[in-house]
Amino acid sequence: MARLESDLKVKELENYQDKEVLKSDVLVNGSIFQIWKVRLPFLIITLIGGMLAGAVVGAFEEALEAIVILAIFIPVIMDMGGNAGTQSSSIFTRAFVLGQITFDTWKKHLVKEIKVGLSMGAALGVAACAIATMWQGIFELGVVVGLSLFFTVTIATTLGFLIPYILLKLGFDQAAGSDPFITTIKDVTGLLIYFGLASVLLAHLM
Repeated sequence: MARLESDLKVKELENYQDKEVLKSDVLVNGSIFQIWKVRLPFLIITLIGGMLAGAVVGAFEEALEAIVILAIFIPVIMDMGGNAGTQSSSIFTRAFVLGQITFDTWKKHLVKEIKVGLSMGAALGVAACAIATMWQGIFELGVVVGLSLFFTVTIATTLGFLIPYILLKLGFDQAAGSDPFITTIKDVTGLLIYFGLASVLLAHLM
């Protein structure tokens, strides 16, 4: 029985690798139209996500006008979230290809990745809080930046693992689709968290 399960897992991995080779061949050697069909839809998702992120910033325009310093930390939060998500996505993809993560064991690894995201988010959040406070001399601003970074890194790390898995499960090309989905969700949620916290903790400065 154990031998049969092992053979099935090996077969599952081989099937996945064969599919990925075919997808990779299309992305590298296919016609421009074939490449478009794979890549363009995901870029359109990113475009829509960028518009949504812009709408979030626009919704908090008064807060930005009242506290211009908020704009300084937006790239930090967005970039750190993006880097965390990319790390997680790359690690998941490599581990899945090597058979270290399977459709049977993914939940265990997801829980571990969430813990990693929480711990990294906490460490980076504390550091960002201290730096922002010392730099601008406003403790509440430091708390806003620190908490925003904590939540954004945690969410991005989780998405970096979960989205490639979902795309694989649904039969989509996770190589082309993971980053656009991660970026879109991370940017919108990160900005909502950042400006939401600022509206509460920095209300006295507005």
